Amino acid sequence: MRRAPLAEASTRALDLPAAMAATLAGSGVLALAFPDRAWWWCAPIGIALHLIALRGQRLGRAAGLGFAGGLVFYLLHVQWTSLFLGPVPWVALSALMGLWWLVGGMLIAAAYRRLGRLPGRLGRYGMLPLAIAGLWTLRETLSSVLPYGGFAWGRIAQSQSNSPLIELVSLVGFSGLTFAIVLWVALAIEVVARRRRWGENSDGWRIGARITGLAAAAGLLAVVPQWPTAHGEPVRILAVQGDTPGASYFIPAERGEILLAHAQTTLDALEDAGDLDLVLWPEGSVDVSPLDNYDAEELLNLIEEQAGAPILMNTVTRTGDYDDPATEFFNSQLLWDAGGVTEQYDKAHPIPFGEYVPDRDFFMALAPDLIGLIQRGYSPGTLPNVLEVNGTGYGVFICYDIVDDSLARDAARGDAGVLLAPTNNADFGRSDESAQQLATARLRAVEAGKPLVQASTVGWSAAYAADGTELAALDWYEPGAFVVEVQPASGLTPATAFGEGIDVLLGGLGLALLLGAPRALLPGTSRALQFGGSRGNATRANG
Repeated sequence: MRRAPLAEASTRALDLPAAMAATLAGSGVLALAFPDRAWWWCAPIGIALHLIALRGQRLGRAAGLGFAGGLVFYLLHVQWTSLFLGPVPWVALSALMGLWWLVGGMLIAAAYRRLGRLPGRLGRYGMLPLAIAGLWTLRETLSSVLPYGGFAWGRIAQSQSNSPLIELVSLVGFSGLTFAIVLWVALAIEVVARRRRWGENSDGWRIGARITGLAAAAGLLAVVPQWPTAHGEPVRILAVQGDTPGASYFIPAERGEILLAHAQTTLDALEDAGDLDLVLWPEGSVDVSPLDNYDAEELLNLIEEQAGAPILMNTVTRTGDYDDPATEFFNSQLLWDAGGVTEQYDKAHPIPFGEYVPDRDFFMALAPDLIGLIQRGYSPGTLPNVLEVNGTGYGVFICYDIVDDSLARDAARGDAGVLLAPTNNADFGRSDESAQQLATARLRAVEAGKPLVQASTVGWSAAYAADGTELAALDWYEPGAFVVEVQPASGLTPATAFGEGIDVLLGGLGLALLLGAPRALLPGTSRALQFGGSRGNATRANG
């Protein structure tokens, strides 16, 4: 029997059991790349297993593989969503993200079937890997914004906070870092898969040269320097962690308990704090608002006076009376200065089904017990997320805001010199959520080239320099505070200046390469056109 042409043989698909095994293994390995394990080198291995499973598959089978891979990955990655609410929201969220992976799997499989038949090195090692990387990035980008603002958690870039590639994020952002890793993996697969036989000396030399080239490409990515930003006069920030599990929706606390805990921790820390420019309290730190309560107002005034610096604290604000159906509620970070509020940022990205319920009537009919737990929904804020304190701009991300690319860019473009991430992790206990969020915060510091300080109710709280170096940290579930001196940075990195364009370019590139493949290369068309042989030879090659 005549041997099948190389281009065709190289895209031969795994049978379904083997492909499913590779998919599930890939999801398990990929989950290990993210905190708490944070084995960043597992990311390319997990991606490779997913791509090998999809390579050469028909679209229907690719859809099933994609959904299974996404479902299993998110079941492992966001298991913390089941801590207080049980399995229903955990499985529902994982299934929703699995649907995005279903679409991505079909697109990637289509790219392999169309572009995998291209003759010549340009197609094999250029257009095909670029398309695969672009389509993977497109799926991540779209799922981060759709539906209801998306779920921007579990992107490949977020697994690289302690990898040698972290500085690359300042040039190309989260999407670009994902694209670079997937591109390298897709190219590596083609280098190995396009061989004829390892036993042939000529092919062996070629394979050796290509593998050396792959290693060199990885080395180049790892030594890309961070985009420089200018640094100004240092500011000193006191970050406070009150250790208040009662800040959770699901753990009871006495009225005022959370405020008092953060107040006491702050007063204790002020004994040795020295001169300060700002006191940072986390999300959920003030459970009795000073806007409504005289005692809370006086307590904040006392702390501000002793600190000699304003307090950036968090509480619930509203537009009207509690019992008015038209009243809107906001998750607000307020700057308390000179006995009152001088600056305010309302959380721009409240979490759907966590802080508000979109289309409440519809979802209430599906899961009344769960939806009924969310009695009051927060409206998304419209105020800028950059607050000015004594001439220094602070970019503020309240909890989930930290994973929103558009908010990160808004802060950088709004002349923020320092990034602040007040957060409340009490709803997630001692789970991986805290570590995953902190890893993203570190990436944001490097992406913008600006220092970042995170304060949490229960941990983890930490501070990072503009290059990602850890400056201070607190262990979780312990009351404490740290003073950190950071240098505000000015200027934009390419990632923050051109972020939207990078997203569109990389995702659009993958889609354009897929849709622009020559029609002669579509599955089901004449193999004589695909491989240059006669119709008779092509028939005999298929046996």
